[in-house]
Amino acid sequence: MLASVKSFLIAFAVALLIFGLIGYFAMPQIKSLADGFFTPGEVDPADTETVTYVAPAVPDAQTGIIGKKAAFEDHKSFTMLLIGSDYQPGVFSDYRLSVQNSANLDLLSTHQRHYKADVIMLVRYNASSGIFMMSAIPPNLMVTSAGIQMRLGEALEKKGAAVFTELVSSVIGMSIDYYICCRIALFEDIINRIGGVSYDVPTDMYYVDEEERIVTAGASRDPIPLVVDGKIVTDSEGNPVMIPAGRAFTINLKRGVQALNGEKAGWVLRYNVYPNGFAGRRETQAGFFRALFESLFNQDKHDLLSGIVALIGSSATGETNMTVTDFEDISETMLSYARYDKTTVIFPCTVTGSGAEERISFSRGAVYNAYDKF
Repeated sequence: MLASVKSFLIAFAVALLIFGLIGYFAMPQIKSLADGFFTPGEVDPADTETVTYVAPAVPDAQTGIIGKKAAFEDHKSFTMLLIGSDYQPGVFSDYRLSVQNSANLDLLSTHQRHYKADVIMLVRYNASSGIFMMSAIPPNLMVTSAGIQMRLGEALEKKGAAVFTELVSSVIGMSIDYYICCRIALFEDIINRIGGVSYDVPTDMYYVDEEERIVTAGASRDPIPLVVDGKIVTDSEGNPVMIPAGRAFTINLKRGVQALNGEKAGWVLRYNVYPNGFAGRRETQAGFFRALFESLFNQDKHDLLSGIVALIGSSATGETNMTVTDFEDISETMLSYARYDKTTVIFPCTVTGSGAEERISFSRGAVYNAYDKF
């Protein structure tokens, strides 16, 4: 027993001596290797290159879209409402009296013509996510304002563009920074100023409105009696022969890619004879604005856009809260349209009826959820 313990102690002492000598002589080399792995050593500059670290793209938790935050840090996010009004005092003379802020709506004549917001397009640039969002808001959406139920588009006449924008903001649950409201004549003028728009018309469009007359040279705004030698000309029954106020409003476009001038661009946005009602019109309007933005929202058009903003602000046929200074503040964002990811939000709603009887209702919760992520 004692002999075994003595042998073990002798072997243990020899082992300590051997490993001690190895550690003494080898440690500097081992430390040198370790330093090379775990601490920075001096490196020849000729053997280096500059590498910029780019964090891996992570999809947004809500949208699932990969963001571009680093690419747009110098941009400013904003939301804008584009409003197309069908107000045409140069064509119709029977518009009713202004009812903005009027407390006597029931006392006003009901046979007089109304005007409305015929096109309502929401645009959102989100510089944090690199997403451009667009959404057509239905003019026939049933809303309640000041205790009165009405179609959303009708609120433009009753409330004016600024309050109308606030109403749309309350419907979608999103703050709106800027609004631009154009009557038909101004919209057509703007399209002509930019040289027209190339657009793939999705379907044959044909529509005639005998009541809406386009005033032409030599005609009058309203039907007037034909007068010859100072006398009113009458027909066989003694009724005065009337000169109509220009030609009947007509939309006549074939499907396919074509260059649209101001008048034809107006036809595309106003056409409303779709089997699926607002859904068809929404898709057409969104497609047209995408084509418009692609040709207009780029750096080459900076001065042109600045001039258009100034034109709208000074025109009697348009209204906006965006100044030229405001435009300059967001121009870098707006003119980078091509670099943003594009998405279109379909307004969640329920449609009943068709044509003039179309009614559109909505759930506030569903609408908020649709727009909240942007």
